[in-house]
Amino acid sequence: MDEIKQDQMELMDKAMHNLYKHYKNYKSDMESLFPEGITSTELDIIKIVFSQPEIIIKEVGEYLGLAGSTLTSAIDRLEQKKLLKRVVSARNRRSFGLELTQEGIQINTIHQDAERQIWRRILGKFDTDQERQLFLKLLDIISQEESKIED
Repeated sequence: MDEIKQDQMELMDKAMHNLYKHYKNYKSDMESLFPEGITSTELDIIKIVFSQPEIIIKEVGEYLGLAGSTLTSAIDRLEQKKLLKRVVSARNRRSFGLELTQEGIQINTIHQDAERQIWRRILGKFDTDQERQLFLKLLDIISQEESKIED
């Protein structure tokens, strides 16, 4: 591997701080879409349950890297808001799964639409499909590497 230069480190520092600032704004924007006071963690749970209806609660926690107590509290809040309910898992009758209510499905649709608008805005910064593909490939490499560090 080539030596990492000082100017590259400075550019990385600046870019990462800007990304973090934008990410905080993104989370705040997402949460402000929902007058019920839904948190980003709750939105993540709704999104996972929508995309993986057979998932059990334990797997949701593992996927999001949440402690059991944090996950239980978030699920309790979502049940109180009538956005999902605990159900006996069809896949493993000794475990509980989650099922979205109609209101939960509506929240997920709003969330997905908002995310797609943001992703279009970001990907629209690139002039060509080739640039977008390179960006996505590099982003994927970084995200995989970072998840290894967290494990």
